[in-house]
Amino acid sequence: MYFILKWLTLLRILVFAEGKVGFIKEAGLSTVFPPPVHPSPSGLPTGHLRPLGYQRSPDGRVQDVEDMPHPEQFYQKFVKDRRPVVLRNALKETPAIEKWDEDDKYLMQKYGHLEIHVTEKKQQFKLVTMKMTMKKFLRDYKYDNYYLTNTLPYEMMNEIELVKCLRCGTYRKYLIEPEIWMSSGGTASLLHYHGDHNMHCLLSGRKDFILIDPAYKNIFNVQEKSTHAGSGFSDLDMDMINMFQNNGIANTPWTWAKLSPGDCIYVPAGYLHQVRSYGRSISSTILWSPTPGVATSNCDQLKPGPVMLSDANFIWSYSQGVRELTNAKLNTVTMKHHLLCLLRADKELHFERFEAFYNETMSQVSDKPDALKVFRIIDTQHRHVLSRDSIVSLTTEQLESLSKALNKPRTKHRLHDEL
Repeated sequence: MYFILKWLTLLRILVFAEGKVGFIKEAGLSTVFPPPVHPSPSGLPTGHLRPLGYQRSPDGRVQDVEDMPHPEQFYQKFVKDRRPVVLRNALKETPAIEKWDEDDKYLMQKYGHLEIHVTEKKQQFKLVTMKMTMKKFLRDYKYDNYYLTNTLPYEMMNEIELVKCLRCGTYRKYLIEPEIWMSSGGTASLLHYHGDHNMHCLLSGRKDFILIDPAYKNIFNVQEKSTHAGSGFSDLDMDMINMFQNNGIANTPWTWAKLSPGDCIYVPAGYLHQVRSYGRSISSTILWSPTPGVATSNCDQLKPGPVMLSDANFIWSYSQGVRELTNAKLNTVTMKHHLLCLLRADKELHFERFEAFYNETMSQVSDKPDALKVFRIIDTQHRHVLSRDSIVSLTTEQLESLSKALNKPRTKHRLHDEL
C-alpha cells in the first residue's frame, strides 16, 4: 500500500493540464541577491566561472522612490541625466496583477487563442523563436525551456495601466512599443542595452537587476546589434565569467535593484543591464524614444483615473500574430513623427537605422522597393545620413512620397487608420 500511495502522489505531480508530463521547475525565490562575494580559497580570481555579480560587491542599490514623481520632476532628476530609478508600487492597482494569477486559468480562458512568440529560456547569441498559441505556452511553460517575449498583444493592453509619469507631454507622444515577458523563472538575460528608454514593470514573481554605466561597455566586449542601431549586447557568458580573460570586471562598479509585483524600474537608453527572474514571472515593459528635451506643460490638465495601455498610441502594435506599425496609413505628420522617433536624441539619423525600421515595417511585403532607394526620397544629397534639421525641414512632397512607399499593403489587418 505504501508504494501504491507513493506512485499515486508522483503521478499527481507528473500529470498537468491536458496530459503534460514532467516536473515543475524550481522557482528559486529564495535566491540571495546581491550574491555574497568571497575570495577563492584556491587562489583563482574572485568570481571565476561564476555568474555576473560574484566578481565584486555592488556599489549600492539603485535609488527608489515611494511616491510617483511628477513628469517634470521625473525628467529633471532621472531622465535628463539618464539615471536609473525604481518606482515602488507604481502599478500596484493595475488589473493584471490580480487577474493574471498563479493558476493561469484567466489567461487561458481569455487569451488562450492568441498567437505569440516564445524563445529559449537561457538567451544565447543566436536566439531561436517559435510561434504558438497562448494556450499551448501556458500549458507547457512551467516544464519546458522557453519563455514568452512579445510585443504586448492589443487584446491584453486594457488590463495594464500606463505608468503615471508617462501619461502626458513628450513621453506619451514618443511611445514606441509595449512588451510582455513571461516565464516559470530561472531566466537570465544577456548583459545588454536598449536604444530607447525602458520602463520595466513587474506584474508577478520576482526580478533582480544588475545595472552598469555605459562607460564600461568595452570591459564586457559589448557589440552593437547592427550598425547605428543604438542597441547592443555583451557576447560574454553571464552565467560563467572567465576572470582570466576578463579581469577588468573586478574593477567595474555596478548597482542593483529587486522588483516585487507592482514595482517598475526606469532603465535609461544606453544603460547596461542584466535581468534575472525567479518563480512564475510576468512583466510589462514600455519603450519610448529619447528626445533632446521634454515638454510637460499639459501634464497638470490630466483627468483623474487610470490610463490603460490601450488608451495610448504606440508606433508598434501586435495583432493576429504579427508585429506591425499601428498606423495603417501614414501621412506627412505621422511620417515625420516616426522619423524623429528613429532619430531619438541623436544628432543624425543614419541610413542603417532607417533600413532596419523599413525592413520591419515591410516584412509582410515580398516585392518591397530597395530600402536605399526609398531613403533617397528624403536623402537627396545621397549622404546616407540626415541631420535633425534636415528631418524637420523635409518638404510636404518628400514626406508624402515616403509615406506612400511605406503605405504599400503590409498586412490585411489594421488597428488604426491614422493616429
